[in-house]
Amino acid sequence: MPEENSPGQGQGQNSSPLLSPLRRSRLTRLAGELEERHGPGRAAPGAPDSLIDRAARKLAASRGDLATLDFAEKKATLELFWRPRAPWIAGVSDIENWLRWAETDWKPRIAETRVCIALLRHFDPDNVAAGLTQEWLSGRQDLLWGRFGEFARVWSLWRGSEAVSRAAEALASGDPAFLHEAARNAQTRTILQHSGFLVAVAEAYALHESQSGAQTQWDAAGLLLDFFEPAGLLAAGGPAAARTRAKIAFISGLISWAAARGDVDAIARALKLCFRIAGDPRAGLDDWRDVPEAALAQAEKWLVEETLETSFRIVDDLRTDDASVLAARRAFWRSYLPFATRARLIGARKAQSAAAALGAPCRALKTYLSDHCGFVLELRGPDGREVVILELNNLAQTLFWSHDDPHAPGFDQRSYDGPALRAKCDLALSHLPPVGWTGKFAALIEKQAGIAQPATK
Repeated sequence: MPEENSPGQGQGQNSSPLLSPLRRSRLTRLAGELEERHGPGRAAPGAPDSLIDRAARKLAASRGDLATLDFAEKKATLELFWRPRAPWIAGVSDIENWLRWAETDWKPRIAETRVCIALLRHFDPDNVAAGLTQEWLSGRQDLLWGRFGEFARVWSLWRGSEAVSRAAEALASGDPAFLHEAARNAQTRTILQHSGFLVAVAEAYALHESQSGAQTQWDAAGLLLDFFEPAGLLAAGGPAAARTRAKIAFISGLISWAAARGDVDAIARALKLCFRIAGDPRAGLDDWRDVPEAALAQAEKWLVEETLETSFRIVDDLRTDDASVLAARRAFWRSYLPFATRARLIGARKAQSAAAALGAPCRALKTYLSDHCGFVLELRGPDGREVVILELNNLAQTLFWSHDDPHAPGFDQRSYDGPALRAKCDLALSHLPPVGWTGKFAALIEKQAGIAQPATK
């Protein structure tokens, strides 16, 4: 709903320059009447960015004198308390002065509701504004507007971290009432959807689940992540550090839980939820970089088998290799799965199209055949030595690099240059003749990584 005294049309937008001053004035009055009748609840800032920035400039010039602002700019100042501290904000006294103004000059119920929404949207217990607005709201909770106000009172949202813990513990205990009640009202859902408050709930919930030790848990995880869609948890409100903490708590907890369970269903569920937060690491590691190394390594290991199977499926569909040859290659590389730590599907143009149809992450491969498809695979031996392997279809050479070879391909590359990799590889073997190649490959792997040839199934 637009501001009752501002022509703004939403976050980050200005009023149209084509509107005449008279029409803008009429729209301003209409917006005020609508907000007074239907309430101010919404998750976006209660003013466009241009208005907030104008208030900031005036306050900077006047050293924080609210008297220099018009009414709309004074309301917009609420958003500034959550920004990195500006020189003109002395701290507690400026916020307390603004809250006294809001109490006396801003419409009752609208002021309280806007302050509560801002508290939830920007939720940051370390910000001095959090404690001051919580204290200010604690005696005014009955003035919070409409169904959002009812929800806020049931869950005592103005109590900040205490409310976070209560909601998280309820979810972890198997009671989804917090999310179900929020979802019943579009206004309330919108307010919570991208809020820093919900980010804090996600972190607390994940930590609670991780520490509970229960075998059947994480039941509310999917429902909680639904609230952050479509942008996702990492695009929600609040401090960036809080989003990172929530991501780490969620991913680390899920992977530890699935590893302890050890069954296929738990692993699939954990990976699916992790992907909703940080994406598939095979498609890109940007959102996984601050996840603990052990958690990422476990996720990568779980994904190796699927990557190899997808590669062989695409090769089969492309019909580039004899079925018996393909079956032998598949059996050989599957036998090394206990030692596989990570893998990437790679392919030229036709293989990339096939991978896209399967929804499988596939890195681009520059090579001389458009139907080349394969994988980059890392194997780690009992003594920690590693070998990196690039395997392709259509009788292409298989390339090997020792763990300390600077020319070995990485696993965070967006694309791979086949000719360049071949030119810088000293260990290349062929699948020809079709009888005997497995022994050559196994001997080289044992020499490089200390892995004795496993029995094929």
